[in-house]
Amino acid sequence: MRYLSTPDEIVEHLKKQAKKLQRSGAGKHSDLLNRVAKQAGYDHWHHVVKCNENAKAVAQMRAIRDMCEVIIAAELRGVAKALVTSNGVACPPFVLFSTGIGDAWLLEPDEALAMCMVWQGKRQTIGLHEDPERLEVEWDCTYELLGDFFNVESLHPIIGTRSIGGYPLKEVRMLLDQAQSPMMKMAAVIGQVDALEITPEVVVQMAKQGWSESELMRMKAEGWHYSPSRNSLLGPVMTEDDFDLDDENEPPEH
Repeated sequence: MRYLSTPDEIVEHLKKQAKKLQRSGAGKHSDLLNRVAKQAGYDHWHHVVKCNENAKAVAQMRAIRDMCEVIIAAELRGVAKALVTSNGVACPPFVLFSTGIGDAWLLEPDEALAMCMVWQGKRQTIGLHEDPERLEVEWDCTYELLGDFFNVESLHPIIGTRSIGGYPLKEVRMLLDQAQSPMMKMAAVIGQVDALEITPEVVVQMAKQGWSESELMRMKAEGWHYSPSRNSLLGPVMTEDDFDLDDENEPPEH
């Protein structure tokens, strides 16, 4: 398919033309959309829609590249900074952050994929490839946030597998939570895939963040758990055993 530059303004202009023709009794709206599209040099109305999506994808790709450069520049200045990209037709939101101590990363929230942009003060190759409809990223790492540590398993020959401390993870966690899809958020809460028992060590860590130790022990007794990846507490998951089904199974009284 040939792609014509088609911003939102052109789409709206063609829609108004088709609507005007429809009001004059020129035919069905769908047929009129195809007519005005062909008059403007497109194959059909679907061609207009695809070209408009492409324009949005290109804009999103450029914005991501620009944000990568902002984060890289911040790291090379020794500044910690975190950003989240917009959701769009090319890809879901990503989180980017510089650490201020030599490293910078691009993260995919739902699949926990990562790409290093700066490692120990040295800029790395940014694997972003574009086609007319989507952005492809050369993810070469998976990551997990565990407490104060950024755990990474990387195919990068220099990075490898390691746990890294000293990153500004509080803000990164907030942006990851903002960028994660609703489905993945629900799965994480319901599944509690990384839920740990509230141990004395967890109590000490949470108390440093302002939690009351007595409140934490009460929540532990109620079945709450600690999530290292979210650095927060997760409530008990209810199952069918938590519901009293006896009343439903009893025959009605006469």
